[in-house]
Amino acid sequence: MTEKILILDFGSQYTQLIARSIREANVYCEITPFNKEIEFSPALKGVILSGSPFSVNDENALLVDVKKINEKVPVLGICYGAQLIAKLYGGVVEKSDKREYGRSKLQIKNESDELLKGVKNDSDVWMSHSDTIKKLPDTFSISASTHNIPVAAFDSKNTPTGDAIRAGNNAIFGSIRKFIILQKAKK
Repeated sequence: MTEKILILDFGSQYTQLIARSIREANVYCEITPFNKEIEFSPALKGVILSGSPFSVNDENALLVDVKKINEKVPVLGICYGAQLIAKLYGGVVEKSDKREYGRSKLQIKNESDELLKGVKNDSDVWMSHSDTIKKLPDTFSISASTHNIPVAAFDSKNTPTGDAIRAGNNAIFGSIRKFIILQKAKK
Protein backbone atom coordinates (compact mmCIF):
# COMPACT_ATOMS: atom_id res chain seq x y z
CA MET A 1 0.00 0.00 0.00
CA THR A 2 1.45 3.35 -1.05
CA GLU A 3 1.04 6.07 1.55
CA LYS A 4 -0.17 9.39 0.22
CA ILE A 5 -0.89 12.99 1.04
CA LEU A 6 -3.81 14.71 -0.67
CA ILE A 7 -3.71 18.39 -1.59
CA LEU A 8 -7.10 20.06 -1.92
CA ASP A 9 -6.52 22.78 -4.50
CA PHE A 10 -8.36 26.08 -4.02
CA GLY A 11 -6.56 27.70 -6.97
CA SER A 12 -3.19 28.54 -5.45
CA GLN A 13 -0.31 29.52 -7.67
CA TYR A 14 1.90 27.42 -5.35
CA THR A 15 0.04 24.10 -5.39
CA GLN A 16 2.58 22.45 -7.71
CA LEU A 17 5.44 23.63 -5.46
CA ILE A 18 3.68 22.12 -2.45
CA ALA A 19 3.32 18.82 -4.33
CA ARG A 20 6.96 18.89 -5.39
CA SER A 21 8.03 19.41 -1.78
CA ILE A 22 6.02 16.35 -0.74
CA ARG A 23 7.42 14.24 -3.56
CA GLU A 24 10.96 15.31 -2.64
CA ALA A 25 10.24 13.70 0.76
CA ASN A 26 9.58 10.46 -1.18
CA VAL A 27 5.86 10.48 -0.48
CA TYR A 28 3.16 9.96 -3.09
CA CYS A 29 0.97 13.02 -3.50
CA GLU A 30 -2.22 13.79 -5.38
CA ILE A 31 -3.70 17.18 -6.20
CA THR A 32 -7.48 17.32 -6.44
CA PRO A 33 -10.03 20.13 -6.70
CA PHE A 34 -11.24 21.28 -3.26
CA ASN A 35 -14.82 20.24 -4.05
CA LYS A 36 -14.09 16.66 -5.12
CA GLU A 37 -15.14 14.03 -2.58
CA ILE A 38 -12.22 12.60 -0.63
CA GLU A 39 -11.76 8.84 -0.74
CA PHE A 40 -10.50 8.00 2.74
CA SER A 41 -8.34 4.90 2.93
CA PRO A 42 -5.61 3.63 5.25
CA ALA A 43 -3.07 4.93 2.69
CA LEU A 44 -4.21 8.54 3.16
CA LYS A 45 -1.96 10.03 5.85
CA GLY A 46 -2.92 13.70 5.69
CA VAL A 47 -4.65 16.46 3.76
CA ILE A 48 -3.17 19.82 2.82
CA LEU A 49 -5.47 22.75 2.07
CA SER A 50 -3.82 25.00 -0.54
CA GLY A 51 -3.89 28.72 -0.92
CA SER A 52 -6.30 30.62 -3.14
CA PRO A 53 -6.66 34.00 -4.83
CA PHE A 54 -10.05 34.29 -3.10
CA SER A 55 -11.07 35.33 0.41
CA VAL A 56 -12.67 33.03 2.98
CA ASN A 57 -15.06 35.95 3.55
CA ASP A 58 -16.32 36.09 -0.05
CA GLU A 59 -20.05 35.51 -0.43
CA ASN A 60 -19.31 32.40 -2.48
CA ALA A 61 -16.18 31.35 -0.56
CA LEU A 62 -14.67 28.00 -1.48
CA LEU A 63 -15.42 25.71 1.47
CA VAL A 64 -14.70 22.19 2.69
CA ASP A 65 -15.69 20.53 5.94
CA VAL A 66 -12.32 20.74 7.68
CA LYS A 67 -13.67 19.27 10.92
CA LYS A 68 -14.98 16.19 9.09
CA ILE A 69 -11.65 15.70 7.31
CA ASN A 70 -9.72 16.14 10.55
CA GLU A 71 -11.78 13.44 12.25
CA LYS A 72 -10.01 10.99 9.92
CA VAL A 73 -6.59 12.49 9.09
CA PRO A 74 -4.38 15.41 10.11
CA VAL A 75 -4.85 18.66 8.18
CA LEU A 76 -2.27 21.26 7.18
CA GLY A 77 -3.55 24.60 5.87
CA ILE A 78 -1.45 26.98 3.79
CA CYS A 79 -2.51 30.59 3.14
CA TYR A 80 -6.24 30.38 2.25
CA GLY A 81 -6.28 26.93 3.86
CA ALA A 82 -4.94 28.40 7.11
CA GLN A 83 -7.51 31.18 7.05
CA LEU A 84 -10.29 28.70 6.30
CA ILE A 85 -9.27 26.51 9.26
CA ALA A 86 -9.19 29.53 11.56
CA LYS A 87 -12.59 30.78 10.41
CA LEU A 88 -14.36 27.39 10.52
CA TYR A 89 -13.12 26.71 14.05
CA GLY A 90 -14.41 30.10 15.31
CA GLY A 91 -11.59 32.53 14.55
CA VAL A 92 -11.83 35.88 12.77
CA VAL A 93 -10.35 36.57 9.33
CA GLU A 94 -10.46 40.11 7.91
CA LYS A 95 -8.89 42.27 5.23
CA SER A 96 -5.36 43.01 6.30
CA ASP A 97 -4.31 46.55 7.18
CA LYS A 98 -1.01 45.78 5.48
CA ARG A 99 -1.04 43.57 2.40
CA GLU A 100 2.02 41.36 2.45
CA TYR A 101 3.54 40.10 -0.78
CA GLY A 102 7.05 38.82 -1.15
CA ARG A 103 9.83 38.23 1.31
CA SER A 104 9.20 38.56 5.03
CA LYS A 105 11.04 37.55 8.18
CA LEU A 106 9.45 34.80 10.26
CA GLN A 107 9.35 35.31 14.02
CA ILE A 108 9.05 32.01 15.90
CA LYS A 109 6.61 32.33 18.81
CA ASN A 110 6.30 28.66 19.82
CA GLU A 111 9.59 26.80 19.70
CA SER A 112 7.90 23.54 20.73
CA ASP A 113 5.83 23.42 17.51
CA GLU A 114 7.07 20.27 15.76
CA LEU A 115 6.67 21.76 12.28
CA LEU A 116 8.87 24.72 13.11
CA LYS A 117 11.66 22.77 14.84
CA GLY A 118 14.93 23.66 13.21
CA VAL A 119 13.52 26.79 11.58
CA LYS A 120 15.61 29.76 12.60
CA ASN A 121 14.07 32.96 13.90
CA ASP A 122 14.19 35.66 11.22
CA SER A 123 14.13 33.04 8.44
CA ASP A 124 13.17 34.46 5.07
CA VAL A 125 9.68 33.33 4.06
CA TRP A 126 7.42 34.14 1.11
CA MET A 127 4.05 35.66 1.91
CA SER A 128 1.21 36.43 -0.48
CA HIS A 129 -2.14 37.50 0.94
CA SER A 130 -4.47 40.42 1.52
CA ASP A 131 -6.51 38.88 4.37
CA THR A 132 -5.20 38.12 7.82
CA ILE A 133 -6.26 36.13 10.85
CA LYS A 134 -7.28 38.75 13.41
CA LYS A 135 -8.32 36.28 16.12
CA LEU A 136 -7.54 32.59 16.47
CA PRO A 137 -10.08 30.09 17.77
CA ASP A 138 -9.82 29.65 21.54
CA THR A 139 -8.08 26.26 21.41
CA PHE A 140 -5.44 27.42 18.91
CA SER A 141 -2.11 29.10 19.57
CA ILE A 142 0.25 31.24 17.52
CA SER A 143 3.40 29.45 16.37
CA ALA A 144 4.94 32.24 14.28
CA SER A 145 4.34 35.75 13.00
CA THR A 146 5.99 38.24 10.66
CA HIS A 147 6.63 41.92 11.20
CA ASN A 148 3.28 42.77 9.56
CA ILE A 149 1.15 39.71 10.27
CA PRO A 150 0.62 38.57 13.88
CA VAL A 151 -0.57 35.06 12.90
CA ALA A 152 1.69 33.57 10.23
CA ALA A 153 1.50 30.03 11.65
CA PHE A 154 -0.67 28.40 14.31
CA ASP A 155 -1.64 25.02 15.66
CA SER A 156 -4.12 23.19 17.84
CA LYS A 157 -3.54 19.97 19.67
CA ASN A 158 -7.25 19.65 20.50
CA THR A 159 -8.41 17.93 17.34
CA PRO A 160 -10.38 14.68 17.11
CA THR A 161 -7.41 12.66 15.77
CA GLY A 162 -5.15 13.86 18.55
CA ASP A 163 -2.97 15.35 15.84
CA ALA A 164 -2.51 19.04 15.36
CA ILE A 165 -4.03 21.28 12.79
CA ARG A 166 -1.12 23.44 11.73
CA ALA A 167 -1.19 26.23 9.29
CA GLY A 168 0.95 28.92 7.78
CA ASN A 169 0.77 31.42 4.98
CA ASN A 170 2.97 30.05 2.17
CA ALA A 171 5.68 30.13 4.79
CA ILE A 172 7.94 27.11 4.96
CA PHE A 173 8.10 24.22 2.53
CA GLY A 174 10.41 22.48 5.02
CA SER A 175 7.43 22.39 7.37
CA ILE A 176 5.47 20.51 4.72
CA ARG A 177 8.20 17.89 4.69
CA LYS A 178 8.07 17.72 8.50
CA PHE A 179 4.27 17.27 8.33
CA ILE A 180 4.87 14.30 6.01
CA ILE A 181 7.57 12.83 8.22
CA LEU A 182 5.37 13.16 11.32
CA GLN A 183 2.56 11.29 9.56
CA LYS A 184 4.92 8.54 8.36
CA ALA A 185 6.23 8.07 11.90
CA LYS A 186 2.70 7.30 13.15
CA LYS A 187 2.26 4.10 11.18
